[in-house]
Amino acid sequence: MAAKSKSKGASRSASLFPLMVFIGVCSVVAPPTMLVLACGMIPSVIAIFLNTSKVRGSIAAMFACNLAGVLPVVGFLWDRGHTLNQAVRLLSDPYMWLLMFGSAGVAGFLLWGVPIFVQGVYEVQAAQVVKRLHRRRAKLIEEWGGQIIEDAKIQPASKNNGTKK
Repeated sequence: MAAKSKSKGASRSASLFPLMVFIGVCSVVAPPTMLVLACGMIPSVIAIFLNTSKVRGSIAAMFACNLAGVLPVVGFLWDRGHTLNQAVRLLSDPYMWLLMFGSAGVAGFLLWGVPIFVQGVYEVQAAQVVKRLHRRRAKLIEEWGGQIIEDAKIQPASKNNGTKK
């Protein structure tokens, strides 16, 4: 068991090493871009730490949607001049924050809100089916009388539906 946990930790740090090298190199080569990326990707970092569902791919989906919102801001940065001053100017614009964090919000809704919504729809459908079955039962009782309930209680349901072999 201890060997498994050590190998998990070793593989996790090995997978983070290229990311850390990339961040380090890009911080030296393109600090304005890294500033915008660091500020814009905050929701993904928070989602990594708060992922309680452990649903496979949920963090990747959050990261992808968040990155899709940050990349236009990086494009604006490159278009308007790749300087720290321009990066700070873009980060002081609330619409840029809305673009970056809004895409993460959409991802959060898709990952955590949609399943709750779908569950609610299924519960409503199940309630309608139960209502329909109660109406059908009431119709049968009206048509056949109360004896049908007593007969159903007496006869056990057989596994082979009454056919004998």
